[in-house]
Amino acid sequence: MTDPEDDLPSPPHSRLRRLRKLALWRGGAVAMVALVLFVGRWQVGRVGQRELDRVMQRLDAEEPGWRLDAVLAERARHMPPPADGDLNARVLALAGEVPEPWNEWQEELTRTRWQQGRAHNHRPDKDGLAHAAKMAEPTRTLRDRAVDLRRAQRPGTYPLTVGPDPVATLLPHLAQARRVITVLEYDARWEALHGNPNRGITAARAALAVARSFGDEPVLLSQMTRISCARAAADSTMQTLAWGEPTDELAELQAELLTEADVPWFRYGMRGERAMLDHFFTGVQNETIPLESLFNYAGFGAPKPAHYAAFRAYKALLPGDRAKCLEICSQCVAVSNLPPHEQLSALKKIQIPSGPPIDIRYTVMRRMIPAFERIAERSLQTRADLLAASVCLACERHRIKTGRFPRALAELVPAFLPAVPVGPFDGQPPVYRTHPDRVAVTYFWPNSPPSSPSKELDESGTGQGAGYQLWNPDQRRAPAEEMNDP
Repeated sequence: MTDPEDDLPSPPHSRLRRLRKLALWRGGAVAMVALVLFVGRWQVGRVGQRELDRVMQRLDAEEPGWRLDAVLAERARHMPPPADGDLNARVLALAGEVPEPWNEWQEELTRTRWQQGRAHNHRPDKDGLAHAAKMAEPTRTLRDRAVDLRRAQRPGTYPLTVGPDPVATLLPHLAQARRVITVLEYDARWEALHGNPNRGITAARAALAVARSFGDEPVLLSQMTRISCARAAADSTMQTLAWGEPTDELAELQAELLTEADVPWFRYGMRGERAMLDHFFTGVQNETIPLESLFNYAGFGAPKPAHYAAFRAYKALLPGDRAKCLEICSQCVAVSNLPPHEQLSALKKIQIPSGPPIDIRYTVMRRMIPAFERIAERSLQTRADLLAASVCLACERHRIKTGRFPRALAELVPAFLPAVPVGPFDGQPPVYRTHPDRVAVTYFWPNSPPSSPSKELDESGTGQGAGYQLWNPDQRRAPAEEMNDP
């Protein structure tokens, strides 16, 4: 038999004791977890801070003046004060005079055959010419003034004000310089088509002057714009030679192309990028940069309470995140000091840590660091274009003097070239090919990705080339090709 009292409920004080014990155990477990998280967070923060101190001490010893304030101060010391006649002021003034219809005309340009490709020797079709003719008169005075930029001797600087958030730095001069470049590209093509190829050469020289106007501006985007301007100058040069036989200022343009090809665009940009990212991390750490800006850069859109809570938990990791960012940027700067043909292989050895969920320690760095390998590739491609265009100009000067293109590039040295420039991808001279109707100068990029500048393959079929074709005089400004619309 069972005791009837066994079925009776436990006394109230017994249930309360069990609940109290359960609450104490749960509270203790939560406290223990919180303590472990706090100690772990504190320890990770200490480790990150030690790493940051180590990286910054090394930079201070090896590269004094690497911080943003020092970079900007050094730049200011070597630049003259702004003046109305300096190159930069003239570029900005010309940009402000571009007629309003120009932008609409540019948007329509992609639907015409005015720009058919790089150094295409056939004239545009009648629709392309009709479209181009719309801007001939409205821009005539502006173009006359723009080509005179090639004579600019006085350097200057563009306004550059870096605030607590360097990512938000306004750079309106980039778009303004590009507007002037598009006008100069138009001028070179239009004048070469209408029997004035010498004007095309002066327009290309003016485009190089616009590229030089950026100087060593310590912003990666600025140096990318300089690269774009320089490449436009090379394209304008070769398009002029595809549509005419210029004789003036060829040696001057050739020398300027070689000089621009030696500019360390990637180094200028990465030194500035490193300094600005360090400044950015400082602003995130002390919250002079609004968290909303950080979330926006990270692609989170409108932040939610969970984002703010996650940042508070992550904040202890910022010193280590900043240290890793400085370390990677410094490795890129070191690579930029190598010979051009060694840079890409060295960049591939730089290891970017895995991101969340595998590793959350470097979340901000992974969001903010630039695609440095692709930027370096673009700079080397442009260097190849400038070198190839300069070699083609030397070939043209040889033809003018002797009546024929050289049979080999060695014939150009030293009368037309101080030396045959080696390629930025493999450190080898360009491949020079003679054809019945043209010659071609090509710098090959072994094992290049599919996004290379042209589709011409090297002999192994594993690399693609960057360069230009230079047509025989009787093949230049050929009639428009018959092209069927798809």
